[in-house]
Amino acid sequence: MRTRWYTLALTVVVATPVFGQRPIAVTGVQSLSFGTLLPGVPTVVSRTDAAKSGQFMIQGPHGTQGQLTFTLPSVLTGPGGATLALTFGGSDAGYSQSQNIGSQIGFDPRQAFVVTFSQQGSGSVFLGGTARPAPTQRAGAYTATITLNLATFP
Repeated sequence: MRTRWYTLALTVVVATPVFGQRPIAVTGVQSLSFGTLLPGVPTVVSRTDAAKSGQFMIQGPHGTQGQLTFTLPSVLTGPGGATLALTFGGSDAGYSQSQNIGSQIGFDPRQAFVVTFSQQGSGSVFLGGTARPAPTQRAGAYTATITLNLATFP
C-alpha cells in the first residue's frame, strides 16, 4: 500500500463590516492540513490539533458581537480533476476569545455562530475536519478553499 499526500489550503477569508462601522478583519493563520493519507482510510483532524487544524485570527470592535459563517468545500481537488471527499461535523470548529487553542468553545462550522470580541477586539477561530480518501484514490496533492465570513453587529 502506497502512502499519498493530501492538503487543504486555507486561502480565502472575507470580512464584511456593516455600513459606517469600524473596520473588522479576518486573517488566515494556518491551513487545515491532513498530511499523508492512506487510500481508503479516513483521517480526522481535530480543531484542537495545534499543528494541523485550520486557524484564523479575527478582529473587530472590542466587546461587541460578530457572526461567523463558513463556506466549506465537500471535496478536495487533485491531479487531473480527481476529487477526495471532505466532511465537517457538529463540533469541528472552535472559537477562543483569548486566542488560545486550549480554551475554545466548539461549534458546528456548517451553522452561523455568534462570537463576542475580547476587550482587545480580537479572537481566534479553529477548524478541523475529516478527509475520506477512496480505496482507489489517485496519489497527489489535493486542495480546496475554505471561506470564513465575519459580520459584526452595530
